[in-house]
Amino acid sequence: MATLLRGINVDRVAELVWLLAESQGRPDIRARSLQAVAALLEAEHVASFVWDQHEHRSTQPVAFNIDGHHLQAYEQHFHRVDVVTPVMRKVRQAARVDCHVPRATLVASEFYNDFLRPADMEHGLNVFFFDGNQDVADLRIWRGRGRVPFSEREEQLLLTLEPYFLKAFCTVPKQRQALSLREAEVVRLVAGGASDKEVARALGISFTTVRTHLKNAMAKLDCRNRTQLARCV
Repeated sequence: MATLLRGINVDRVAELVWLLAESQGRPDIRARSLQAVAALLEAEHVASFVWDQHEHRSTQPVAFNIDGHHLQAYEQHFHRVDVVTPVMRKVRQAARVDCHVPRATLVASEFYNDFLRPADMEHGLNVFFFDGNQDVADLRIWRGRGRVPFSEREEQLLLTLEPYFLKAFCTVPKQRQALSLREAEVVRLVAGGASDKEVARALGISFTTVRTHLKNAMAKLDCRNRTQLARCV
């Protein structure tokens, strides 16, 4: 650890670790930590998202030094052409974008030319946090053009700090996702005691479709069975 911290501002490391510990359980923990992350790693821009496993995309963005309209554009369009996130999520630990996404692939992409480059996000260091197989959150750290790319030592520093981030982010209460209109109808009938076949007849849909809506609703509401689901209504 001493070798790793050589040349690193130890006070900034201590400040970040203290902030993560002090902010455990706060819904704004990700937003509160971003400026300290940027200062520690001498980065211009930092963003954090939460992965929506049902929509298969990044949601709930917070950022340091990234325009809100730019984040909105990502949610509305650029997540579809993002050539970085699918690759970096598979790494499952702190890693430099340049080491995993070929430079030629990146600079030829719409994502780079219309999203990253206009915001001066050139060199990336990303980490996607998992608790087992459960997505928790991520950090997307960027330096601008003309800056030195992130080093292996900075990558290792972020890797060393991962347990502190994971512990802090895992204590944040999960935000329940909104049910679709049909899912809400199915849940309401099930909570009233209707069987799956009765729900299918009442709504004019197939038994299989009822089971699909139930499965999706349980996942969104973090319920393991019908009893828990009924309590959520």
